[in-house]
Amino acid sequence: MARSFVVVAIIVSTFCFSSVLAARKAPTGVEIFSVVGKIYCDPCHFEFESRLSQPLEGVKVTLKCRKGDSNNVTYVKESRTDINGVYKINVDGDHEEEVCEVNADATGKGACSQVMANKSDRIVLTKNMGVSSLVRFVNPLGFMTQAIDSQCGNVFSELGLDKLDD
Repeated sequence: MARSFVVVAIIVSTFCFSSVLAARKAPTGVEIFSVVGKIYCDPCHFEFESRLSQPLEGVKVTLKCRKGDSNNVTYVKESRTDINGVYKINVDGDHEEEVCEVNADATGKGACSQVMANKSDRIVLTKNMGVSSLVRFVNPLGFMTQAIDSQCGNVFSELGLDKLDD
């Protein structure tokens, strides 16, 4: 009985380990990075997420990599946000010598179309930086409503931001 359990445990462990390895590399041996981020609507013009922020569905997000500070674009991939405002972009290969940025489509969605100052974020897509994971998380990007929500004053106080003027 114990021997059967050991054999089953070895088979299951081997299967799990090989699945992890297969997921980390493409068939050609090229690494696949997963870039994950979120797009939200800020009704308070805080330019950061608060309890009143809402996820934005269907926003086009573009990842572009270019050589250094030049305009020589070397890689482009697009995605759209889901119902939770989350997007995922799978990126082929290592881009150590490139500057990669994620940009949200400047049109925004509906009433939430005003662009924030942080409309893009840089992302490092190489394993040669001390991070073993192939998942890269981007800072949340957002848009603002034209009018400020009436509940924002309460949120401002809850966050203790009204005490900064003292």
